[in-house]
Amino acid sequence: MYRDLGRMYADGSRDAEDEARAVALFQKACDGGYATGCSSLGFMYENGRGVTKDEVRAVALYQRACDAGEPRACSNLGNMYAGGLGVAKDEVRAVALYQRACDGGAALGCGNLGLAYEGGAGVEKDEARAAALFQKACYGGDLGCGNLALADQSDGGVEKNEAGAVVFYQRACDGGFAMGCSSLGYMYELGLAVTRDKARAVALYQRACDGGYAPGCVFLGNMYLQGRGVATDEARALTLFQRACDGGAARGCANLGRAYEGGTGVEKDEARAAALFQKACDGGFVPGCSSLGGMYERGRGVVKDEVRALALYERSCDKGDVPGCYNLMGRMYTDGLQVTKDEILASALFQKACDGGSARGCTNLGGMYESGRGVGKDEARAAALYWQACEGGNHAGCNSLGDMYAQGRGVGKDEARAAAVYKKACDSGYAPACAWAKKPPN
Repeated sequence: MYRDLGRMYADGSRDAEDEARAVALFQKACDGGYATGCSSLGFMYENGRGVTKDEVRAVALYQRACDAGEPRACSNLGNMYAGGLGVAKDEVRAVALYQRACDGGAALGCGNLGLAYEGGAGVEKDEARAAALFQKACYGGDLGCGNLALADQSDGGVEKNEAGAVVFYQRACDGGFAMGCSSLGYMYELGLAVTRDKARAVALYQRACDGGYAPGCVFLGNMYLQGRGVATDEARALTLFQRACDGGAARGCANLGRAYEGGTGVEKDEARAAALFQKACDGGFVPGCSSLGGMYERGRGVVKDEVRALALYERSCDKGDVPGCYNLMGRMYTDGLQVTKDEILASALFQKACDGGSARGCTNLGGMYESGRGVGKDEARAAALYWQACEGGNHAGCNSLGDMYAQGRGVGKDEARAAAVYKKACDSGYAPACAWAKKPPN
């Protein structure tokens, strides 16, 4: 638990206070016998995040974690020996640690070992062995090609070596491994250790998709849907999501489901959306379970079934869909649907959803502050939450913020500002805001 909380603080912000909190939580995890906590703490000391940089301390923590069976720590310790960081340089020792990490399932351990064989560092040069290790790194899970490309599955920076990752993925892609192309595309899309180049990302996602890697089709579809690196083309995006879904990428099914749910680029079909969310959920894409729960809760595309909705929300919680879990469960407690009504708990759940990046959670929490349900009434706080939700892309949040500006509640009355946020909500497909975009209500 402490390690997971620490990761949330470490990942959520570069704020010094948050990073110091992460260090304290990793320390608790390490002291409690969790090897990954020691490894994470080592990372913080190695990079001076939340603590004074101390490479010697980092080496000791990585060694402790490696000895306890944490393979990623062995890979990190190998990097320290390879670079002479906090310990005397010893490339032979580094190779042994990379081998141990690779044998334990740490993909970057295999990649680092591959680099050693490629360059003859600490081991006799063997390019064939290097190629085999790069392939293993690409397909090895953890921070291998496929999982790095799925950003919500990264491991909080504990083992990140983005410059090295680019090398691995380029080798894999050049060798015909489609997942490598997809992951390299991700690096270019976000500008991780390379100059950001969305057009290059599109080309790499296309190569991955054409190579039979279904998640690559999802990422390519997202680029077409949002017009990033390529002209916006909703029809093309939906074709790619369908291809991904048919190819076994559950995320593609969920994206296609959202399109049918909202009528984006296709005729609205809630029954079809529900079926796609079911397929996504069954395929292990947890947000698909949350979306399906929403359909059952409201009776959209399926027969209304609050018991089924609650079960799906609980499944989302159990599988780690934190924003969706807290947001949707919060609604159940707000309205007393299959649970005892508890607005205080609902507000706390919406807060967790909002803190976890759910714009809809911020909108829901804003509504609680606006009405004084479960929290003290605070219209200024409500307006700030609606603004946060609107900036996060939630059209209902924009609409509610427009109401606050139009009526001067929690913010100074400003009809021009109200019209602008109503327009933003309208342009996002929230029809009730369209009339007010021209003439805000008094």
